[in-house]
Amino acid sequence: MDRQIDYKTDFGHIELRLDEVMKEKGISINMLSRLSDVKYDIVKKYYYKENYGCNFEILAKFCYILDCKLSDILIYEDNKSVVK
Repeated sequence: MDRQIDYKTDFGHIELRLDEVMKEKGISINMLSRLSDVKYDIVKKYYYKENYGCNFEILAKFCYILDCKLSDILIYEDNKSVVK
C-alpha cells in the first residue's frame, strides 16, 4: 500500500452521531447517563460532539444501552464518499 499522509493530505474525518441514535431510540442524555453509569457531563460532550477523544469502554456501554453497533455511532467520512 503506497498511501502516506503529509500536510496536504485530505484524509477525511470521524463523525460522531450519538445524538441521532439517542433521538431515534427516545433516550435522553440524563437517561443514558444513568443507564450506562457514565457521568452526565461526559455523555453530554459525546452528544453535542464536544468530545475530542474517545473511550472505547464508554462507547461499548453506549452501544449496549442503545442496542446498536459502533458503526451507528461513529462514521468515517473520506474526501470521496462515506464509509461505514
